[in-house]
Amino acid sequence: MKRLVSLSIIIIAALIFWGSQTWEKKKAITHLQSSDPHYVDVFIQDFTLTAMSDDGKPAYILKAKRLEHYNDSNYAVINEPVIQLKQGDHRWLISANSGEIDDENQIIILRNSVVLQQQDKAQPIRLETEQLEIDTRQQIAKSMHTVSIIQQEFTLQSKGMILDNASGQLELLNSVTGRYVQAQ
Repeated sequence: MKRLVSLSIIIIAALIFWGSQTWEKKKAITHLQSSDPHYVDVFIQDFTLTAMSDDGKPAYILKAKRLEHYNDSNYAVINEPVIQLKQGDHRWLISANSGEIDDENQIIILRNSVVLQQQDKAQPIRLETEQLEIDTRQQIAKSMHTVSIIQQEFTLQSKGMILDNASGQLELLNSVTGRYVQAQ
């Protein structure tokens, strides 16, 4: 009988201890969630991501100084991104100061000093804007901001543009002005 009482006391003490620990953990998690509901759950420094096309070739390569993914969203923030769009003969090198990757829709939004530089061409085109949205599946880049298009002595400005990298077509949307200055 004495052993049964001792064993009962030990079991009750263990249950009380276990219950208090569980309650403390729940209280700590609740406190953490209420104090900071938006936090970085994944980050990567100096990374390179290569996305493959359906035919097994690189569709684009993304490099950046830092990626931060947040617990309560479906996007990641990237710092100093550089993207190489590759589609047949159409290749662009795109850089910016910052951006976001939308995981769900496979869209990259670049911001602040966005520069698109045509690659592998004798007279490459350079585009400059403040914001660019890239649909990585279709390889279509869009901007609704002012875009400067520069090719040697020729300069155009447009309010908005659509670049279809698959077809190689660049569409200027609104208020297009141009200037040609011949080098002497």
